[in-house]
Amino acid sequence: MESGAISDALVTASSSYVPNVGPKNGRLRLERAGGAWCPKQQVEKGVREYIQMDLSRLHFVTGIQTQGRFDHGRGQEYAEEYMFEYWRPGLKDWKQYSRWDGKQILMGNSDTATVVTHRLMPAVYASQVRVLPYSVHRRTVCLRVEILGCPAKDGMVSYQIPREPSWDTGQDLSDSTYDGEVNEATLSGGMGRLADGIFGGDNFKLDIGYGRGSGWVGWRKDSFPKNSFEMVVEFERVRNFSAVHFFTNNLFSKGVQVFSKARIQFSMDGQHYGGRTVTYNYMPDTVLENARNVTIHLHHHIARFIKIQFHFANQWIMLSEMDFESEVLSGNTTSESLLQLGEEEILINSGNMLDPPWDSLEPITASKEGDGTVEAVIGVLTAIVLLLVGVFVFVLVLSRRHKLQGSPTTILKNPFGVNINMKDLLINLSPLNNATTIHLNNLATSTSPDGQTDLEDDSPKPPSYTDKQDYALITNHLDHDHSFSVVEKEGPGSGSGYDTDATAPAPTPQRPARTYSKSKLVNEYAVPHQPLDAGSVKGSQADLSLVSGLVKPEYAPLRPQHFVSTDNNLQDLEESKDGVDNNRSKHSTHSLQTTLHAAPRIPIAPHPGSEPITRKRYHTSPREKHRMSVPSVSWNIAPAMGQVYKCRQGDLVPIPRYCLKVSHRLGHCHLGEVIICDTDEIDLNVDKVAVRTCRGDSVRELRFLSSLIDPHIVRILGVCTAEQPPWTVMEYPNEMGDLAQLLRTTDNLSCSIMTYMASQIASGMRYLESKNVVHKDLAARNCLVSRGYQVKVGDLAMCNTIYKTDYVEVGIRPPAPIRWLPWESVLLDKYTCPSSVWMFGVTLWELYSLARERPFTHFTNEQVIQNAEHMYYGSELQVFLAKPNSCPPEIYEVMCHCWSRDQEQRPTFKQLYKFLNHKVTDTFVNDEDYSDRNV
Repeated sequence: MESGAISDALVTASSSYVPNVGPKNGRLRLERAGGAWCPKQQVEKGVREYIQMDLSRLHFVTGIQTQGRFDHGRGQEYAEEYMFEYWRPGLKDWKQYSRWDGKQILMGNSDTATVVTHRLMPAVYASQVRVLPYSVHRRTVCLRVEILGCPAKDGMVSYQIPREPSWDTGQDLSDSTYDGEVNEATLSGGMGRLADGIFGGDNFKLDIGYGRGSGWVGWRKDSFPKNSFEMVVEFERVRNFSAVHFFTNNLFSKGVQVFSKARIQFSMDGQHYGGRTVTYNYMPDTVLENARNVTIHLHHHIARFIKIQFHFANQWIMLSEMDFESEVLSGNTTSESLLQLGEEEILINSGNMLDPPWDSLEPITASKEGDGTVEAVIGVLTAIVLLLVGVFVFVLVLSRRHKLQGSPTTILKNPFGVNINMKDLLINLSPLNNATTIHLNNLATSTSPDGQTDLEDDSPKPPSYTDKQDYALITNHLDHDHSFSVVEKEGPGSGSGYDTDATAPAPTPQRPARTYSKSKLVNEYAVPHQPLDAGSVKGSQADLSLVSGLVKPEYAPLRPQHFVSTDNNLQDLEESKDGVDNNRSKHSTHSLQTTLHAAPRIPIAPHPGSEPITRKRYHTSPREKHRMSVPSVSWNIAPAMGQVYKCRQGDLVPIPRYCLKVSHRLGHCHLGEVIICDTDEIDLNVDKVAVRTCRGDSVRELRFLSSLIDPHIVRILGVCTAEQPPWTVMEYPNEMGDLAQLLRTTDNLSCSIMTYMASQIASGMRYLESKNVVHKDLAARNCLVSRGYQVKVGDLAMCNTIYKTDYVEVGIRPPAPIRWLPWESVLLDKYTCPSSVWMFGVTLWELYSLARERPFTHFTNEQVIQNAEHMYYGSELQVFLAKPNSCPPEIYEVMCHCWSRDQEQRPTFKQLYKFLNHKVTDTFVNDEDYSDRNV
């Protein structure tokens, strides 16, 4: 539609409101005339309006894209839901599409500009398609549409197969996606599993997901007295056939084998099958049980209908796919011309041995290979063997020579450029890689093979902090044993600090050296070590120059002052979001710094005990009609899928780089880097902050996150554009560590304290739920605890190296915490507010089990996914998380409600907070542990 391959004459509709919004204007991403197709009637239940597209020839349709009427900002109409119908030759009437889960109503748009793509599962063959807007209540709709797919190469329009009686007993071997007529004996006039392009696995009992069952269609020998059954395939036009491929199962240990014989006949009208017949005999294979393609050459037979008769070799025949190699025949061909070819039979054998004749027809056997061919084959095989022996000898000699010379054999070092794991073709599950290199401008980082990094604070400072001052240097060098030594050092004029080196010097007798091994740092579920305090690390400037070769620039004197956000600052920040153009980035940073130094002395953060100062943008009611599109979010706090976007854009406060003193590096992940910094010369009301690198085009994401302000949510404080990529500065209230660390290191936590912390998490999530915002990584590791057991929900744990094994890759998706996720997020990549409720239940389980082990700790990652699949198919989890010993029964009952299969049956965070807050009120009355909150 968008490209114009479908002409205007082939696009029709049931009606149009006016010609200006006719069907020819319903093309995706095009703004022509009225901007979309709009039906004459308002759509409601019982009203049938559609836009129809003629594809001219048979196509394999795999998806649909829809869009509302934008009309350069004037349009307000879109379809929230729609249905899809299709037709092809062989179907008696239009067929309404049904998804793999039986749903016929597809999700549409929530605004006028966003393109929504729906992948058809299963895909269908069609030559004409219709899109029908749907709405329960009366509303005006407009639509732009695009059809995704490709032309069908083999021209098949239908196949007819016998109906197996055993399909009714619950075995998933039926053609469940067949779209033709189904009666007690046959399936006719349609297509299904045998033409959907999905291949079944070697084991026909394994489900391949998304409602596709095992991918196999099976027939049992006992159901056919003649030990054979027939299949009839119809094509759109007369074609010249070269070959046919059948993908068959051969799990002979379960009574399944490739057919012993296939007899193929050809016809022009589907009534008279004459001419030559092709008979294919397959040599039984009782050694390998893998599924396979069986190719039968058809010797350029001409036909429009093909009948295949399959003979049983065992109790079952199972087919997954069939594919015909053919070309459309030009010219006229009749059934009489096919009969003139005679009634002879062509016999084809899969091996060198000929099977005995199957019927009274006397086959014409293929000519026997001559001795010359056998000799040629033997000669080729001998040459290959000699070549392999020569290569082996050459490699052996080369390896020995390099060994004697004492240098490694470079030709033998990683001879293959890429390692391919064949299991990854189905599902890829791998723990997050720890060896990643992160580059930060103005922050020298050097990542070692096992993930350690040297950090140097290269931030510009005013003269009062740069002139004749020492610089902090933190370097962690690893020796060959993957450990490093930290030696406390004292000297005159330098204070106390840590001196590190790859070859650590002998420690002084007064202060023994402390050695930390890598195994302690990257333990699978270990307690994080307290990082080094960079504030106490000092050394001479001369020593720093020798080690790092860095020279600190001199700066003109600056007056101590505070900074405030201005519109120019935000404009500069948005100009620098490209991140690729260095000149533009430098200009943006310079403009921002100039504006910052010229700003008046106004505090940018509230003083202790006062309400946080926020700046929001308010619009009049007409602006609400043009609801803002959902921002693209890369981190884990994101707008919920399929729900209205309620968040306003917050203001971004610029923070100068020299006000952030690097303390230590928390870690990195596929999204970026997290560094802990101390604050200086700026009133942020916090001593420590966490800075997170962000993409150059993430301004809308930062505005979205800065609008989320709640006492139990980690708040965005501002952004530092002096670094490229920019730094997002946020709170880091972890005086007592994250919740998982606190639970593992504290033995005297009472049930009342744990319930009190749980209520705070529920309170923060209740706020996100009110904004239709989800947290894709809600867990104890992402809850930061400050004094008085005050808890705030954040999003930093993904970058923490000690939690790397909690995240695994599923398919081509980014790493995700599958042990905390609900089934819809693991299998369908769907995140809603009820999905966060599920993760909150797992977080409660961590809380009351003191986080001593991971959820489903005895399961592998594959078993965790299989456990989720049980719920995906309508049942409950095969294995639930057991009740912790210190957990009250009513709390565990709440956890089980959070793990309900249906999202509607899960409680809301508003209900969870009300319940937990009531428990806290009852528990803390006359409770001696109440005073513990003020620790």
